[in-house]
Amino acid sequence: MNTDTTTRSPKRHRRLGLAVALAMSLCGCGNDGLRPPSAALSTTVPTVIAQSSIAGPPAQPPTTDLFGNRLDVVSDEGRPLVQDPDTRPNPSANDYLTAAPAQMSWQRGWGGAALPASGSDGPAVIYHGIASEFADTPQGAALAACDAIARALSAPEGVWQNVVRARFVGDTDAFIARVTRGRTRTPDAARYVTVPDGIRIRPGYRPDFAVVDIATRTRDGYAYASWPMTYDHDDWRVRLPDDIETLWQPGDPIETLAGFGQWRTTT
Repeated sequence: MNTDTTTRSPKRHRRLGLAVALAMSLCGCGNDGLRPPSAALSTTVPTVIAQSSIAGPPAQPPTTDLFGNRLDVVSDEGRPLVQDPDTRPNPSANDYLTAAPAQMSWQRGWGGAALPASGSDGPAVIYHGIASEFADTPQGAALAACDAIARALSAPEGVWQNVVRARFVGDTDAFIARVTRGRTRTPDAARYVTVPDGIRIRPGYRPDFAVVDIATRTRDGYAYASWPMTYDHDDWRVRLPDDIETLWQPGDPIETLAGFGQWRTTT
């Protein structure tokens, strides 16, 4: 699918799968520069206290992403919330695979990137810029997908590469090399990492595997990209494809967000 961006240019720009996940457009025609978007299991266990949910400077007034979605301002790497598993969405509910986690919030990360946080499904820990301990639930898988992609595209040099190695599974070296090209040519890419317009987990979810669809707006409606997630070493991680270039293919166009959940800040 081809879409025009709001930046006037004689070239055509293709909205790519990796970019669709976080409302980014990656310029085609051999140019990896990023351009602005095209449109203005409930369990009973003790409450977990996140390692850095209390420590740290006080929060500043909230701000917004490029589309006007609220972003809480706590620190560049984000801050985990106190976790209460009892508040997780009901697995028996009809909307379980689209329901947002409890106390859903988006925080302003490096360069204005939108980083997800919840009070029920993780992340429970953020350490040296890497978020971890996402719940083994559909919501945990989706949060981990959004978080890993956002940090890979926005964290500073020396941090984002560690994010990829910790939060992705597959040929991480090839992925790092490919992302490096775009980040080098577009140092302000983080500000295009916005709150998704819709999130859903595909039917067939299993405790060790999930496919997360992340939708964003386009000029003609919406498009979504699919992210396979594997529960590996007690946490959710993005499963990279054997051919990294497939991440830069067009997203799937849709006219509406029917069937998707809206996961905006609720706290």
